[in-house]
This record gives sequence, structure tokens and C-alpha cells, in this order.
Amino acid sequence: MKLFSQVNDRQFEYDYLDNNGDQHVLTGGKRLDYDLVSLGEGRYSLIKNGSAFLIHLVRQDDTYHVHIRGAYFTVQVEDERQRRLKELVKTSRSGPSEQVIKAPIPGLVLKITVQSGASVTKGEALLILEAMKMENIIKAPCACKVTEIFVKEKEAVQQNQPLIKLISAE
Repeated sequence: MKLFSQVNDRQFEYDYLDNNGDQHVLTGGKRLDYDLVSLGEGRYSLIKNGSAFLIHLVRQDDTYHVHIRGAYFTVQVEDERQRRLKELVKTSRSGPSEQVIKAPIPGLVLKITVQSGASVTKGEALLILEAMKMENIIKAPCACKVTEIFVKEKEAVQQNQPLIKLISAE
């Protein structure tokens, strides 16, 4: 099965193979062996190429928020079927669509970098959320307009709490 991922702004393509429990991926024709074990509560142990990693992962809709070795990533993964469906929906949709950006993890809103009514580009910072003693920049998923801001600076937020509403004409 072919998988596509987007990590922050970088695109990747993999072939996922499962031969009677022997799971691995091929990237660029090279086999990538890994072992991923759930430790519970969004924590995972990953062994890749002989190196061990502790990962904290939170899923929000179709996006994974990943903390690993002090770094923060947003990851979106889809297979061929999901990709085709998404493209079909995009082409059939007309007019602007709304999207509510929610907190990926509990934290404190340090700074809001946009105002209601502002037009933003894809990847532009919307706000900074401090979580687990790290600053996480919440970015615009597309070129859009900020229609509503639900939080204030220095406000504590819970996971999946609405932060900002956007409207897109894409």
C-alpha cells in the first residue's frame, strides 16, 4: 500500500508492506525497518535502524502532533484511497470553507500573532502555545482569513479546545 505523509512542510512517499506480521516501509527503494510499541497515554517507543526514541503523539482529526527528542512536528498521513477521496471532495466543493483550529495538547497560549479579520498565508504563525515546557507554533494550514479568535493570551487551554476559526476559498 502506498502512503503519503507531510511532516511540517516536507512531503514523503512510502510503500508500506506487511508480510504476515513483518512490517516495514520502502522509501526511495530502500527498506526501512522499525519497531513501534504503544506505551499508553499517547507515548510510543520507536526503534529505527538500531536507535531508540520515545515519542509523545496526539492525534487531532487527520493530523498527528509529535514530540520527539525536544522537537515538535505536525504529521499528516494518508493512503492512496484517502488521497483520491480528498481530491474528489476538493473538486466538488465550491465556495469558502470554515475550519476551526483546535489545541493539539493542553497548554498555555503565550502569544496570538494574528487578529480577527487578518488574511494569512499557508504556514504563517497564528499563535504560540506552550506545552510541556516547549513553545509550539500553531500555523495556518492554508491561505485563509481569520474570522474568530476564541482564546486570549496567557489563557490555559485543554486538548481539542477551539483556538481560532478560519475561512478559506480554496
